[in-house]
Amino acid sequence: MATPRTSRPARPAVAAARPATPLAGGSLLPQGMREKLIVAFGLMSVLPLLVLGYVVINYVYPHAETGTDLTLIIVLAVVIAVLGLAVARSLVMPVIKLASEARAIAAGETGRSVEVKAPGELGELGDALNQISKRVRDNMGQLKIYGEQTKHLNLEINRRILSLSHILQISNLITQGVKLEEVRSFVLEKLAQFEGAELSALLEPGGADSTFIIRAAVGVDPTVARPLVEKRLVSPWLQRALDRGQVLVVDGQHGEPHEREHLQQLLGMSGGVCQPLTAGGQGVALLLTMNRSPDYAFDDDAMELLRVFAKQMAIAIENDLLVRRAEALKVIDDLTGLYNAAYMRSRLDEELRRAMRYHRPCSLLTFNVDEFRQVQELYGGLTAEGVLKAIAELVKTQVTDVDRVGRMGPDEFAVILPERNKREALEAGEAICRAIRQYTFLNGTQRIPKPLTISLGLSENPLDGSTAEELWAKAAQALAQAKGQGKNRVVAC
Repeated sequence: MATPRTSRPARPAVAAARPATPLAGGSLLPQGMREKLIVAFGLMSVLPLLVLGYVVINYVYPHAETGTDLTLIIVLAVVIAVLGLAVARSLVMPVIKLASEARAIAAGETGRSVEVKAPGELGELGDALNQISKRVRDNMGQLKIYGEQTKHLNLEINRRILSLSHILQISNLITQGVKLEEVRSFVLEKLAQFEGAELSALLEPGGADSTFIIRAAVGVDPTVARPLVEKRLVSPWLQRALDRGQVLVVDGQHGEPHEREHLQQLLGMSGGVCQPLTAGGQGVALLLTMNRSPDYAFDDDAMELLRVFAKQMAIAIENDLLVRRAEALKVIDDLTGLYNAAYMRSRLDEELRRAMRYHRPCSLLTFNVDEFRQVQELYGGLTAEGVLKAIAELVKTQVTDVDRVGRMGPDEFAVILPERNKREALEAGEAICRAIRQYTFLNGTQRIPKPLTISLGLSENPLDGSTAEELWAKAAQALAQAKGQGKNRVVAC
């Protein structure tokens, strides 16, 4: 019995196989699982076969009666080993596949799905992984949708901010008293940059019924907008919109086919928004924002912004009308404190009517400063303004309370002398010339070395004319003669 035990050196084969696979701390990577499967196969088949071989050689074979028994035992051992390997493989391979799919999903391939045909926990693990992958795909889809919505929202916010910035700029222009033409150009330019606006134009009534004049037009294509300026249009449709104060919208969702055809004939556009502008309770203009596409539709936000632009434009027009009315009512010159030209012309007409009715004289003096341009060039604008103010004060000291002194131009003045004939007016004119010639004008704190003089022309009613226009013309003629005769003098026609 001692001799068969010499077969024990076969054990190192098993011992040598064990270090090939880490038994602790292994990962679920496919390669690690294969190594574990080899170790499991060794443990479940090779080692039992070695043990079986040792038992057969030492204990069974010496007592076996036939080779059939021995063969049966060996086959049974092999079958058991193969079954063990199959069981191990059925457990390990699904896990290997799950690990591979999980790694792919982690790498970003969320479109993959795990197909694990295994019962029990492995099948549930595959279903859970599929559900996680589906949720990730759904969340990514929602994130993409949210991203697009956020992008659209940001664009809308930027558009609103830009529009509000333009509106604030328009308000600043109005408050600063900028001319209406500049405000109008700015509004139309910003409207032309508006989404869906290819042409913006301002139309004013042309006097005749249903007639309009395009005062300004700005478009994406200047060659289309420029020829429209000062063009006259006849449109009862636009006239109704102005009379009723009704906003007209012709786009993909509003308006009739004949309205589109009408716009096409008038301005070469297929759709747009027509907004009447009111000032003082009356329609004064139409603001048009148009495009060529018949399918384009202005949304509610766009319409709201267009209404704000139209309101600002209406405020600018009304402000301009008020300024003009104020100028018309204004009678005092801002610089000198004298009456302005409009008042002087109106006053002379009144004085002449009174003089003609009661057969009384009325004279007119007009004069300007000799070499006034040289004063401006040598001493500057502030000194020149100071000279004009001083002349205004000097003239007021030489006239009576019933006389009227006014500033007619940059350095031109006039004096209306009721109840004075030509001789008396000539004396008054010479007194004014003398007072100015003897006055010391200052350049800051320094005196102007050269004396300043004036040239004066005189006319009288009814000798030189019976109307205000005739007296103004005669006085201007006499002034020109005074200049031609050497200046610093009074000339009467």
